[in-house]
Amino acid sequence: MNERVPAAVASVSAIVILVYACATAPTTNPSPTPNTQQPAAGQQAPGGPPGGPGGPRVPLTDSARRVRDSLNSARRDSASANILRSIAGRENQPAESVFKNIKILKGIPAGRLVAIMNMGFGRSLGVSCGFCHVPGKWDLDDKEEKNTARLMFAMVQTINRDYISKVPVDSGAPRPVVNCFTCHRGNSRPMGPEGPPPGNRPPGAPPGSGE
Repeated sequence: MNERVPAAVASVSAIVILVYACATAPTTNPSPTPNTQQPAAGQQAPGGPPGGPGGPRVPLTDSARRVRDSLNSARRDSASANILRSIAGRENQPAESVFKNIKILKGIPAGRLVAIMNMGFGRSLGVSCGFCHVPGKWDLDDKEEKNTARLMFAMVQTINRDYISKVPVDSGAPRPVVNCFTCHRGNSRPMGPEGPPPGNRPPGAPPGSGE
């Protein structure tokens, strides 16, 4: 019975958030301006279906973005709680002795690995565990996003170790580091120099800051 509590809490939270989003969403939408411009050869008409193949990507409203972020956070927290329960008593053992297929985070405590997955990766990218993993079969490498995350982690380690570590800093000042949040800032894809769209940052994360 206790093992079902986090999942039930996540489900109830999702329903409450969806109801709130619907209640606060705008009730009117401006009529789209017709676009009579003819597309160039080989291009899709600008008035094609939003979000469809070749069509423009429709940005999320603030309410929809809050719903997405809250749902993903609830899913991550629920999965993390279930995993921690399943390894109870082994949290301080090396991650590779508790979990299968650990390739880049060897030697750290298993309990800390779960926290890194939740906050370091999941929150920095604004996604749930299923973005990189097959839920319930965490060791599988079926998703390309998981392999990409390994490459990105190696890139971050190289930048910090071989480059930023050699940059002079003021005496007593903390040495800056880069991490997932440096570029992603709560988005599944890295953001450009202009930063994320307004309202697209995780709660409490200022622009350009790290975790």
